[in-house]
Amino acid sequence: MSDLPQDHEAYQSWPGLTAGGTPVNAVRIVTGSRLHFGLIDTVEPYGGVGVMIDRPVTEVVVTQASQYQYHGPQPHRALEIAERIARLSSLADLPGCRIDVRAAAPAHQGLGSGTQLSMAIAEAIARCQGVVLNPIALATEIARRGKRSAVGVHGYFHGGLILEGAATAQVLSPLRQQVPVSDNWCVALLCPAPSLESVHGELELERFSQLPPADPTVSEELQRIAADELVPSVQANDFSAFSDAVQRFNRISGLLFASIQGGPYRGPLVTGVVDWLLDHRVEGVGQSSWGPSVFAWFESRRHAQSVLQSLPQSIRLIDIASPKNTGRELTESVG
Repeated sequence: MSDLPQDHEAYQSWPGLTAGGTPVNAVRIVTGSRLHFGLIDTVEPYGGVGVMIDRPVTEVVVTQASQYQYHGPQPHRALEIAERIARLSSLADLPGCRIDVRAAAPAHQGLGSGTQLSMAIAEAIARCQGVVLNPIALATEIARRGKRSAVGVHGYFHGGLILEGAATAQVLSPLRQQVPVSDNWCVALLCPAPSLESVHGELELERFSQLPPADPTVSEELQRIAADELVPSVQANDFSAFSDAVQRFNRISGLLFASIQGGPYRGPLVTGVVDWLLDHRVEGVGQSSWGPSVFAWFESRRHAQSVLQSLPQSIRLIDIASPKNTGRELTESVG
């Protein structure tokens, strides 16, 4: 397997990705969800900013078994991961394990569920099979995540606010900064009550292919907001500065996609959710990834509950989450 890129300092102490380690009897992994505040460009190197939150939860348990079994959503995703691990381990058949997805974030809602589920399944199977890991190879070669944005991959291992570097030569964009977010803050996740078409896979690739590169002055402004406002405001525990910065960053980044989504947000229904929140003087509002999930930050849970109790029927509250400042929770059973 390929060596670790030298600027991935966060992973320098991790071992390589090889078969022949010590298998374990069972592995349980619990991770959160990812909010994506936006990309810095629409072409490589993209760059971006996001944060890990504790809800919705993804929980995966893998145990040794006589043959491969999968119980959970998106079975094709798990099967492809198992096939890659089988090839790495030179197995004649799929790994002998039972995979139980006990909880999973809703798919294609802008919450990074695909990355969190894929990473958890890949790491749990690999550990059960005695495959020795490093995060970059696990993400890019086994889970096959992080091609466009590595925020969810870095968030899976580290938690917190993630500022992703932009580097065309890397197989995974490097982790530029990770900053813990105040435990007192919370974020409401909302979406339009009518369901919207999901944007993923071939449709996502098609839409990106229609986008021109960002104007250099816009990319520079996004980088400046991220490095000089977003990160320092979180470090200083300054909610007002953070909520203002994240809202401006998200809107400017969203405008890079205006030609294919109708504005900074994805169509009139998502825009309606944003407008309702702004009309009620909520700060730190934006669309996560392609949406339709909208995030709204609050300095306290009490304030969030007070505002959200008057939500109209056209807006659905998905959850109220807290920042997740640690990586995935991992439990192994040897006996």
